[in-house]
Amino acid sequence: MVSFIDIIFLMIVIAVVFSRLYSSFGTRGNEKNVRVIIERLDENSENKLAENIAHIIKEAEKDNKNPTVTDLDSLSETDKALAKIEDFDKASFLRSACRVFEMILQAFSAGNLEGIRGLVSKKIWDAFQQAINLRRQNNLTSEVDFIGFKKTEIKNVKLLKNSVKITVEFESDQINILKNAAGEVLEGDENYVQHITDIWTFERTLNAKNPNWLLVSTKKSA
Repeated sequence: MVSFIDIIFLMIVIAVVFSRLYSSFGTRGNEKNVRVIIERLDENSENKLAENIAHIIKEAEKDNKNPTVTDLDSLSETDKALAKIEDFDKASFLRSACRVFEMILQAFSAGNLEGIRGLVSKKIWDAFQQAINLRRQNNLTSEVDFIGFKKTEIKNVKLLKNSVKITVEFESDQINILKNAAGEVLEGDENYVQHITDIWTFERTLNAKNPNWLLVSTKKSA
């Protein structure tokens, strides 16, 4: 049976992990996942609870493996710029950016942007919605099978007067298919995995009540 102490311990670990994720990207999208874990505690067997605890602890420990570099001369120009951002954790940011990338990719493919409204700028939202509307007008459907990331790297940091912009390069493997109303494949191949490089730029206003990083620019690498 699951003991009361086990439940309290899990709740504490969940709170730590969620706090770090929120402070990194400032979004509430992952709050739902935390609630799901909590709501399912009564349904979990002792083994399932142990698995949940082990998984969450593993994720939390990743945040403690980032060495603190005090010698600025040993840092790259990008890392020097990142060091000027108050309470910024590079590893946490990249993990959150990867989650956001996958969320946005799936939302755009499904043609439903409501779940990512707080993650993208108005300009990006309008561009995505226009593309989705065009697909609908032509009775086209998009399907994406996200395989995984090959590499994720911060390529540029721009410190502005009231905001900061971080450009991230995502290399991922995906299967992208475009079908017509009859279900026929017009673009892509279900058996072909594409290696795609995306360059996304996120921006956050400094000293603002809203800590969200917003996607403000997207492009494909040649």
